Amino acid sequence: MSQDEIAEAQRELLNELDPSILQMLLRRANLDETRGSKDPFAVDTVPPATTEPVETDHQEPPTIPVEDTSPIPPPPENNTLKDGATTAPTKQKKKVTFDADTAAPEPSADLFAPSARLSSQIHTHDHNCTHDHSTTHFPPAPSAPDLDPSDPDFLANLHAKYFPNLPADPAKLAWMAPIPTANSPADLDSPYHPGQSSLPVSALRFDFKGRLVPPSLARQIPSSAGLHHHAEAPEAAGYTVPELARLARSAVPAQRCVAYQTLGRLLFRLGKGEWGVGEGGRDGEEDDLAFSIWRLVKGGYVIESLEEAAGVEEGAGHRGARAYAIEALWLFEKGGWKEKWMGR
Repeated sequence: MSQDEIAEAQRELLNELDPSILQMLLRRANLDETRGSKDPFAVDTVPPATTEPVETDHQEPPTIPVEDTSPIPPPPENNTLKDGATTAPTKQKKKVTFDADTAAPEPSADLFAPSARLSSQIHTHDHNCTHDHSTTHFPPAPSAPDLDPSDPDFLANLHAKYFPNLPADPAKLAWMAPIPTANSPADLDSPYHPGQSSLPVSALRFDFKGRLVPPSLARQIPSSAGLHHHAEAPEAAGYTVPELARLARSAVPAQRCVAYQTLGRLLFRLGKGEWGVGEGGRDGEEDDLAFSIWRLVKGGYVIESLEEAAGVEEGAGHRGARAYAIEALWLFEKGGWKEKWMGR
C-alpha cells in the first residue's frame, strides 16, 4: 500500500470509532511508551479491541466497553516556581531519634536503699585466699544402726529405721520375729518346749510321713527338711493336725498336695493303732491319744475336704491335688479306722 492509501485507511478508522474509545486507546499508547522503558517484558493483559467495519448509512457504530486495568499514573511533579522565586524550595529532611542516643536518666536516691541495707549483711568472700575449703562440712544426720535379725528388738528397730512415720502393728510382723535363743524366757514359753510338763494333743507335731515328732526331736531336725514354718513354735519342726486341716483348704495347690499326702499317711497310722486303739475313755480328758487325734480330724473336717477334692471331675481341677486326695482316702480305708470308729 502507498502512503496515501495508508493515510486514507487511518482516516476511515478514526471516523468509524467512537471518540471516547479512540481517546482511551491513545492514552493507553502513551502509557505503554513510558512504561516500556522500565519493563521491556511487560505484557498488556487487556486484549486489543477489534471491530468490524460497519456501513454508516444503515446503523450507528457499535460501542465496545473496555476496562482499564492499568494503574493510575501519579500526577506530574510541579516544577514551576512561584512568582518572584529564583530557585525551587528544598524539602526539609526528617530525622528520627531513639532513646539510646540520649543520656540515661539519673536514678532516684532511694531506689536501691533496701538492697544497700541487705548488702551490708552479706558476708564477702575473698576468692584469692589460700584457705582449704575442703575441710568445711555440715554435721550429717545420725544414721540408724545396722539391723541384727537375732536382736530381741529387731522388729522395733526395723520399724524405726525404714517406716518411722507409719503406725506399728507388731501382730502383723510376728512371723518375722527371730527364733528365741535356747532356754531364753521366750523359748521357755514355747508351746512345744521339751521342758513342758504336759502338752495338748492339738500341739503334737507330725512329719511328712505321718510320724509323731516329739518336742526334743523337733528342735534337732534341720530347717533343710522343710518342716519349719511361721506358725506356732517356729523353732520346732513338724505340722499339727489343725495346721494340716487349714492347709487342706488352701488356695495354693502345692500346699493342698502336701496336706493331703501327710493327712493320708497320718490316718493310715491312726488306723493301724500306733497311738492306741481308741478303746479307752472317749469323754474329754479321759480320751486316749488315738481318739483325741481322731477328734481333731473330725473338728477340722479333714475327711470332708478329702472327699470334696477327690470328687472333682477329671480335668476340672488340679490333677495333682485330686490324686493325693484319692490316695489319702485309700490309706484311710486301708488303715481300718473307719470300720471301727467312723460312726462314733
